[in-house]
Amino acid sequence: MERLYWTKADVFEAEVEVKAVGANKVVIEPIVFHPEEGGQPADRGLIGEAEVLGVEAVGGQVVHTLDRPLEEGKYTARVDKERRLYTASQHTAQHIISGIAENQYGLKTTGVHIGPERCTVDFDKKIDGETLQKLERQSNEAVGRNLPVETVFNEPEVRARSELKEIEGDLIRVVKIADIDKSACCGAHLGSTGQVGLIRLIDMESKKEGTRVYFLAGRKGLEFSQQETMILKELRKTLRCATGELPEIVQRNLEQVGKLNREVNRLWSQGLADMAKSAEVIELGSSKVGIQVAEVPGKLAAKLAALIAGEVEGVGIVVSETQIAINSNTLDAGDLLKQIQGRAGGKGGGSARAANGQLARAVTREELVKILKN
Repeated sequence: MERLYWTKADVFEAEVEVKAVGANKVVIEPIVFHPEEGGQPADRGLIGEAEVLGVEAVGGQVVHTLDRPLEEGKYTARVDKERRLYTASQHTAQHIISGIAENQYGLKTTGVHIGPERCTVDFDKKIDGETLQKLERQSNEAVGRNLPVETVFNEPEVRARSELKEIEGDLIRVVKIADIDKSACCGAHLGSTGQVGLIRLIDMESKKEGTRVYFLAGRKGLEFSQQETMILKELRKTLRCATGELPEIVQRNLEQVGKLNREVNRLWSQGLADMAKSAEVIELGSSKVGIQVAEVPGKLAAKLAALIAGEVEGVGIVVSETQIAINSNTLDAGDLLKQIQGRAGGKGGGSARAANGQLARAVTREELVKILKN
C-alpha cells in the first residue's frame, strides 16, 4: 500500500478508498495519515466526517481508529495540517541533529521522542555544554544551507539508527540529507532543511551512560527563544544589570539568602527553648502533655515538639497553622494524632515515638486541650 506521507508529506488532502477492519477501525488506500511509530506521534484529521482518533501499524497494516462507524467506499481524507507540520519539522530537525552529532562528535543516537511541547534525542555518550552549543550552531548552519530532504528505498548498508542495528524488510525507506544524514526512517519529513526554520537545543541531562538532549524546531523553537528573552529582560530589569552579569549576581544573591536563612534558623533555635518552657501543660492519665500553638517554620515543628516532650517528661504537641507534630516519651504519638484528626480532620501518621501531618483546619490551643481531654 502506498504511504503518501513518505514521499508527499506536504499533501494534506486526498481521495482515499476505505475498508473496514473492525469496530470504528479502517484501513485506507493510499495511506495519508502517519501512524504512531519511530518516536513520532500519529497524525490526526478527518476521513469524510469521521474524526481520526488514532493511527497505528498493526500486522503490516496501518489501522485508523475513528470516532464513528464508516461505510466502505471513497472519501476525502484531510490531515491536520498544523500537527503534521509540527511533527515533520521536529523529526527533520532530529535527523539534522543526529547526523551532525554522529559525523562530527561520534555520538550514536539511541532513542528519539517527538512530544507535543518538547522533543528529545538520546546519545550513547556524555557531552558537555560547549559541545551542545557547537551542535546547535552546526544544526542551524545546515538549516541555512536549505538542503533537500530526500526519500529513497532499499539503500544498501542502512541501519535503524534508534536501534543501532541492521534492519530487515522487503521495503526499506531511507531519509537522506546531503552529506549530513542517511538513515532508515518511517516518519514524515519536510522537503528541505530550510523549511525547519530554526533549531534550539534547549536542555540536556545525563541518562545512564549517555545524554538526553531536549530540542525544539520551527515556530516552537522560536516561541521558546522569545519566552527566554522575555524572562531575561525581566531579570535584567529587576536586578538592574546586563545579561552577562546575571549568573554572578544571582549566585551572589543566593549565597546571601543562604546566610540569612542560616541566621534565621539560629535565632529560631535559640527561641525554641523558651517556647518549650511556655507550652501549656495538661495531664492525660499519668502523663504530662505540653501544647504549643504558634507559627513555627515547618522543619522546626518536630524539633520543638521533642523539646517540649523532654521539658515535661512526657508528650510534646506543636500546631503551626494546620501542621501538627507530636513527640512522646510516654503515650503513643500515632494514636494521639489519630484522635486529634478524628475531630479536626487531616492526614499524616507516624510511630509511637513521633508523628506528624496536616490538619484539615486550624485549631486553637483551647480546642486542642478539649479534644485531648475528651
